[in-house]
Amino acid sequence: MEQSPDDATIPGQQDRMRAGRLALVVGVLIFAAKLAAFLTTHSTAVLADAMESTINIVAAALLVYALSLASRPPDPGHPYGHGKIEFLSAGIEGAAIAFAALVIVAEGIRDLIAGPEIRSLDVGLALLVASTVANAALGFHLVRVGRRADSAALEADGRHVLADVWTSLGVLVGLGVVAATGWVWADPVVAILVGLHVAFEGYSLVKDALAGLLDEADPDHIDETAEVLETARRDAWIDLHGLRSWRSGARRHFDLHLTVPRYFDVEQIHRIHDEVGLALLGEDPHGGDVVVHFDPCDASDCPQCALPSCPVRSADFERRPPFTGERAARTDEVVH
Repeated sequence: MEQSPDDATIPGQQDRMRAGRLALVVGVLIFAAKLAAFLTTHSTAVLADAMESTINIVAAALLVYALSLASRPPDPGHPYGHGKIEFLSAGIEGAAIAFAALVIVAEGIRDLIAGPEIRSLDVGLALLVASTVANAALGFHLVRVGRRADSAALEADGRHVLADVWTSLGVLVGLGVVAATGWVWADPVVAILVGLHVAFEGYSLVKDALAGLLDEADPDHIDETAEVLETARRDAWIDLHGLRSWRSGARRHFDLHLTVPRYFDVEQIHRIHDEVGLALLGEDPHGGDVVVHFDPCDASDCPQCALPSCPVRSADFERRPPFTGERAARTDEVVH
């Protein structure tokens, strides 16, 4: 069973694209403000913060492209859709964050050795505060829209922007210390600490993106899927195993083995396939597909088969084990 909503009717797509374009426009404005703050203060920490904002601009442009491509429905060349581009986008963004972090740390170390020179802190601080507030609002908005619309790329960009906010807050603390005490060495020290934090955020994004690209198993989702199938279960659904599920952007794909009475005809089998597909995708606005492999029952299945009238039953019904995540995900065919 496959569901593929038209691009124009994909739920949340307009919100995704609007948020992506907003990230690009705001990213350019914030970079301009931070660059002005650096030219005013000559602070290494501010320069590092501005350099990370250049990554934000590139990432936002990539985000808009990824969101546009991911919204396309499956086609003969891409039968599972184009959603994986979102994971790739998130991974590239994470790598970009990690690179920016290395640059920040390197600049901080260089400034510690050479000796920092800072000036005009009042104007620089005002520009940095304004850009930080704008960045925080943008980051929370992107994460919220990304989670609501099941967009890995949009959520990753929001997390990237929020990492930039932490960078800016660290820089503000450093400049505040310099302004209050005259300890100019606090500026590069803060830059180094902020760089290490940003590096961890980049690592987390790359790790999550790889998990999506490699179809890493999600035990919680398997449990939820098994629970859905148990709720919709019919008497003829004797056993379930080999359940697998993976995402391609917002689209979800399911693959499972279902044991059914061996005397069922093609029409009955087809009806069960539709029932399983409806249970798993009936309320999913993003579409997806379900592949059910049907296994014929044998005598060992009789004790767990609840079918009230069976012409080939060889043993009395005893109990029907519920579909659980552990049972559904097993790869062996017979477990009683």
